[in-house]
Amino acid sequence: MSYKIKNIVFDLGGVLIDFNPSNYLKLLGFDQESTDFFVKLVFYSEEWNEYNKSNFDKSFMFNILLEKYPQYSVQLIKIYENIEWKYILYEVREVADYLKSLKSLGYNIYILSDLSEEHYNFNKNFDFFNYIDGGVYSFEIGTTKPSKNNYEVLLKRFLLVPQETIFIDDRLNNVEASKEFGIHGIQFDTLDEVKVRVKKLLS
Repeated sequence: MSYKIKNIVFDLGGVLIDFNPSNYLKLLGFDQESTDFFVKLVFYSEEWNEYNKSNFDKSFMFNILLEKYPQYSVQLIKIYENIEWKYILYEVREVADYLKSLKSLGYNIYILSDLSEEHYNFNKNFDFFNYIDGGVYSFEIGTTKPSKNNYEVLLKRFLLVPQETIFIDDRLNNVEASKEFGIHGIQFDTLDEVKVRVKKLLS
C-alpha cells in the first residue's frame, strides 16, 4: 500500500527557533569560556529539562541550581535576574518561510517541541504560528523527546497516519524515535538539505 504525505511536523528549537543562550550571556558580560560553561550548566541541565516539562517553574529551577552550585551563586543570580527571552529565542526566518510555503501547498503543519510554558507563550507571537494546525509541547504532557509518549500523543491527538507524516528535528535521537512509529524522520542540518529530502518524499 502506498501512502501520500499529508502532514509535516516541525521541531522548534534548532529548526524554527534559534535557541541562543550564548548570546544572552555575552550580553551580560560573560567571556567566551564562562559563556560555554554556564550555557551547559544552566540551559542544558537536567533541571532545565524538568522546567521544560513544567515540573519546575523558573524560580524553583534556579534555587535547585544554587543549592547544587553555591560557588557560582553570583553568576547564577545574574543570569536569573536578567533573563529575557527576546535575547535567547529568535525566529529562523528562512525556515518559517519554508513552513508557510508548505502550508500554502495544502499540507497540514504541526509542531512537536520540548519547551516550557513560558517559552511557548513567547514563541507563539512569531508569525509562523498562524500557519500551524496544532502542536504537542513537553510542558503540557510532562515528557520530552525522545520519549515515546510525545509521538503517541501527536499521532493520537491529530489522528495522523505515521506513513503520511514527516517529522523534522535537529537532534538525531528524536528523529530515530519518530521512525520507530513509521514516521518519516528527517534530521535538520541545513535547510537546503531538508528541502531536498522533503521534496523526494513528497514526490
